[in-house]
Amino acid sequence: MNRTFRAAAVAGVWSTALAVALGTAMTVVAAEGTNDGRESVLAEASPVRTDIVWESLRRGEEAKVQMAQFQLPKAGSGEEGPIKHLPRRLTYQYSFGSESEILYRNDPDLNAGVQDNYLFVIPELNGTVVYRPTDWMDTTLEMILERVFPVQEESTVILPNGETQAASDQHLSLLVDQAFVTIKGFTAPFKFHVGRRNYEDERHWLYDTSMDVASVSLRKGHVRAEASVGRAVLLDLDLLISEEKDRINTYILYAEYRGIENLKFDAYTVYRDDRSREEGRPLLMGVSGQGSPSGDFSYWTRFSYLLGSDEANKNFSAYAVEVGGTYRFPGLPYHPNVTLGYAFATGDGNHNDNRNTEFRQTGLQSNEAKFAGVSDLLVYGETLDPELSNLGIFTAGFGFRPTPTVTVDFIYHHYRLDEIAEEIRNSPITALMNQDDTKLSKEVGQAFDIVLGVRNLFGVRRLGVDLRMGWFFPGNAFRIEGGDPDNPIFRPADIGSSIVAKFWY
Repeated sequence: MNRTFRAAAVAGVWSTALAVALGTAMTVVAAEGTNDGRESVLAEASPVRTDIVWESLRRGEEAKVQMAQFQLPKAGSGEEGPIKHLPRRLTYQYSFGSESEILYRNDPDLNAGVQDNYLFVIPELNGTVVYRPTDWMDTTLEMILERVFPVQEESTVILPNGETQAASDQHLSLLVDQAFVTIKGFTAPFKFHVGRRNYEDERHWLYDTSMDVASVSLRKGHVRAEASVGRAVLLDLDLLISEEKDRINTYILYAEYRGIENLKFDAYTVYRDDRSREEGRPLLMGVSGQGSPSGDFSYWTRFSYLLGSDEANKNFSAYAVEVGGTYRFPGLPYHPNVTLGYAFATGDGNHNDNRNTEFRQTGLQSNEAKFAGVSDLLVYGETLDPELSNLGIFTAGFGFRPTPTVTVDFIYHHYRLDEIAEEIRNSPITALMNQDDTKLSKEVGQAFDIVLGVRNLFGVRRLGVDLRMGWFFPGNAFRIEGGDPDNPIFRPADIGSSIVAKFWY
C-alpha cells in the first residue's frame, strides 16, 4: 500500500552472522534464519547501523537469540588426506517471511460527528535472494506480495504517510522492492551499485524507502561515505498493478565516522529536484551523532539546515534540531528505562516575503525508531505522526521488560507550533487548525502512546507481534466549526486515536 515508506523486511540477525562467516572463511552450516527487517538490514543496504543488534546482545537485552551456527573442519592427518579448501564466498543466500499489519484510525478529522474511521487488514509475504556469481559481484532481488483488505472505509482514505487515496485503488500487489547489482573487490575501496535499493538511516529521519539509483560507496578505516542519484520510482516494477512514477530527482551525499567505540557521527546532504515543481528544490544539509557511551545510556542528536527553493520559487532558510536519550536500569526488577527527547523545526510566519523559513524533512522519512524495547514506534506520536515542520515536540517515555521476550513502552508527547498555521504537514490527521480567527493558538495538543512488543510468540522462534496504540488530545489550535456557515459556532475538537498491530515471521 505504501512502498516508499517501507523498510526492507529481510535479513535479520542471520545475515550479519553469515557476513562474518564469509569474512573469516568459515564453512556455513546454517543458511536461513530470523527475518525481522526492522532490527537489521542487508550488509549492502544504504547508510544504516547494523551493529545495534550486537550491541544489544553485549548488554544482554535479548534473552534468547537464534544465530546461525558454523563448524570448522577437523584437522586431518596424512592418512586422512589433505584438508579441504574452505569457501570464501557464499554463492546463494535467501530469506523469506512476513510483515503483516492491521491498521485502524478513529476520527482523523477530530470530529466524532463525521464518519471517517477506517480499518485495513494487510497480509504480506516477502522473500529475498542474494546471488554472488564471483568475488567482485553481488546481486540482490527482493519481492513483496501484499493485499489491502478494507474492512471499514469511506470513499476516500488517508494513508499512513498522510496522502489520500481512493478506496478502489487498493489491489493485490507483487512488488520488486529491491533489484540491484554491486560491483566490488577489484574496485576497492570503492563499491558501485545500480538498481532499486533500500535506503534507511537509524531513526528513519532522512529516508526509509526504496529508490532506483546509481551510487558509489567508500569504506576506509573508520570512515564510510556514499554518493547516490536516482528517483523513488523511475521504473514500474510492480508485476500486478502500475506504480506511479516519481518525477523528483534525488541526490544524496552521506558520510559517517566510527573512530570512537560505540559512537557514530555523520554528515549528510540531500537535494530534491522536483521536475513537476510541486515540491520545489529543497537542499537539506546536516550533522548528527548517536551512540552508547555506556551500556546503560544511549543518545541521539541532530542539526539540519534547509536551503534551496520551494514550489513558489521562494528561497528556503530554515532549521531543525533534535536531542534525546534513553537511560536503562538493568539492576532493577523488570529492567525499566526512561527516555526524554525534544525536537524543534522552524515555521514561516510571513508568507508575503520572498523567503520561506518553514523547515521540511526530505519527504522520504517514516520517523520510526526504537527506544529501549524490541518494537519500532513512531517517535513523534502514533496518531498525529507529523513531519518535523513548524513544530516543537517534547517526548517522555517509560518502558520495562515484564518477561525476557516482552517489552512495554508508555510515551507522552506535547506539541506546539512555532508559527500560527492551519495544518500539520504530512499528518494523517485531516482536521485544520486555527479556523476560529478570534482564538488563534499555537497549542497543537498532547498525545499518549502504549507500545507492546513480543518476540518468540507461543515459543515460535521467528514469530513476533507489535501492538501500538495512540490517543491524540487536541489543543486550542483545533476547533470544530458548526452551525450556520454565515455565523459559525466553534467547539473543542474531539480525541483522535489509532491502533496498529504488526505480525512478524
